[in-house]
Amino acid sequence: MSEAAVSPVGHDMAQIDKALDDGFQALATGDLAATRRFAASVLEKVPRHPAGLYLSGVALAIGGDPVGAIPQLEAAIAVGGGTPECYYNLGLALHRVGDSAGAERAYWSAILRAPGFAEAYNSLGVTLADCGRTEDAIAAFRRAGAERPDFAEARHNLAGVLIAAGRADAAFDLYRDWLACEPGNQRLIFLAGTAALNADMLEEAESLLRQFLLHRPRDAGALNNLGLALSRTGRISDAIATLSRAVDLQPDYKEAWFALAAAHQAAGQFTASAEAYERVRDIGGSDLGVDSNILMALNYYDTLTAAEVYDRHRRWGEDYARNMPADGSGDPPQRPPAQPRDGRRLRIGYVSPDFRLHSVSMFLLPLLEHHDRSRVELFAYSNVEKNDVITDTVRRQVDGWRSMTGLSAADGADLIRHDGVDVLIDLAGHTARHRLDVFALRPAPVQATWLGYPATTGLTAVDARFTDAVADPVGDADRLHTETLVRLDHFLCYRPLGSVPAPLPAPALSRRTVSFGSFNTLPKLNAATAALWARVLRAVPDSRLVLKTALLADRGVRERVRAMFTVHGIDDGRIVLLSHIPNHFGHLDAYGEIDIALDPTPYNGATTTCEALWMGVPVLTLPGDRHAARVGASLLTAAGLTEWIARDADDFVAMATAMASDPQRLAENRAGLRGRLLASPLCDGARFARQFEARCFGLRAAPRDDLPPAPPFRDPFSLN
Repeated sequence: MSEAAVSPVGHDMAQIDKALDDGFQALATGDLAATRRFAASVLEKVPRHPAGLYLSGVALAIGGDPVGAIPQLEAAIAVGGGTPECYYNLGLALHRVGDSAGAERAYWSAILRAPGFAEAYNSLGVTLADCGRTEDAIAAFRRAGAERPDFAEARHNLAGVLIAAGRADAAFDLYRDWLACEPGNQRLIFLAGTAALNADMLEEAESLLRQFLLHRPRDAGALNNLGLALSRTGRISDAIATLSRAVDLQPDYKEAWFALAAAHQAAGQFTASAEAYERVRDIGGSDLGVDSNILMALNYYDTLTAAEVYDRHRRWGEDYARNMPADGSGDPPQRPPAQPRDGRRLRIGYVSPDFRLHSVSMFLLPLLEHHDRSRVELFAYSNVEKNDVITDTVRRQVDGWRSMTGLSAADGADLIRHDGVDVLIDLAGHTARHRLDVFALRPAPVQATWLGYPATTGLTAVDARFTDAVADPVGDADRLHTETLVRLDHFLCYRPLGSVPAPLPAPALSRRTVSFGSFNTLPKLNAATAALWARVLRAVPDSRLVLKTALLADRGVRERVRAMFTVHGIDDGRIVLLSHIPNHFGHLDAYGEIDIALDPTPYNGATTTCEALWMGVPVLTLPGDRHAARVGASLLTAAGLTEWIARDADDFVAMATAMASDPQRLAENRAGLRGRLLASPLCDGARFARQFEARCFGLRAAPRDDLPPAPPFRDPFSLN
């Protein structure tokens, strides 16, 4: 039974009632000092008066003292003052001090006493979302909105949790329906446009954000989001101009500077990108996302040696490890001991943001599908922003699916430790949404990297890197990685995602001229690559060059690309520029415009090389001095097509000229290349899985004390 309040016999009940009325009125007007005075006057006369305790507790909570509020509200409940409002405010205070379980119990107590209490459902949803109980939070927010259809906060919270759960399309639907009821609401227009951007509904996002900017042309947030939408549609010049306007209006806008830096980087404008990233650092200090984007950009530089790229990664890794927060003991994170297997399966965990329609999945799925599940137990740690059909496919291929979206590094590491993973494999390196911060905490006895990044991570917490002897020849390559190199016969296994069209006829047969081409991303088209390809075009006078990438939708980019060849004497009419084709069949059919694909340097293609071969197009590659520059040679070796690997630039031009002179041979390649690919080790998933597993079973963490000192390095991103 609850403890009863002391009866105010002998006291002036009228004075107490008047103080309570005044206290509640002061609370309603936000006068917390007066609320506390009136509550104190009541409690002085009746120390356990439930309404006086409630007023005192609420005033403390609203005034920023939840620790002081909790005992007052609990005391009010204990003496019979357990109203829905009292339980609700207790829940708010408990949530603020981090007692999520207590807050949830308090909210439910409020709801049980007042089933239509919309605010309690909304606050319950906030607590559940903070605990990672996404579906329960969504249900709570929906119930809050059902109880109070005009409850804007609950709608905003519902949209936020939907976006965080990778369901941005549902959030956009919510805002669109809301906007239909309030078409002139500018805030809703902005939020709907932002939700459309998160859902990758770019036309809707651009339309809504431009509509908002008609009324608020100097809103930096809207300009930033519009810039992101323009960037994703390939209109990079417009994106850069829009983002530049955002940072002009708000010079300390870190996110806009980051987006501007990324846009310059995507366009291959690395000096401007470096300057923008430097501003991000000036505003926000050390930032893992900024550091990784800078490291990623180094792979595109045709003016850096492999040793210089390695040294920049190594120095980043040392700095990151040095500045990591220590654990409770004050020591850096320690590697957990290997767990005895006692006949159990080896637990392999894959960590990636790209369990989706992404090039990584083309090489990962053949491995997952051919893993020997009697020997290995698979876990997928997903940092996917927006799930799709491939996400579901990966989920079905593993024993344990874990979402790491929104998790801190510490929570992610705890999740992996709890699963008892033996070998943890990073699939992203320094690409977007990676989780190297989790690897730095050493949650698994052995940690490795594979597939998603063409260089060392620089992180000594990553023990091994899967590769092969073509992509990383024994000797120098070992000294250019902080990881131990674990060599497979070939480090990639390819299979298209879904059905694909049949190869189209070689265009040389109908055009009477040869078409060279490349569908690689724009930053790979650097000065060295343009000079090499221009030599090919000069050697084959009637030929043309077909380039396809999303950013070629942009007029400024097209002019810049044509200028890269004009300087070498190549007429504009010989350069054919194609932009993004959203339909996958249409994208692959575009290889019908190419007779011979040319690999860029020093950052080769991977997916583009495999897709070209699959569509019957031979690929010429010129190996360089690092992994990124030797992936083409690795793929062609695995496919049994080593005759298309050039010895040097002269050989590259000579091979292109010879191939162009034999249209009939090009046609024969077109007809038979897919069959050769299917019969090669490059597409043998079962063989690849057996070898990959064997290496995983044999992995041992090894110190890299044998590494020689790296040469001096001038950081191209330093502005000093």
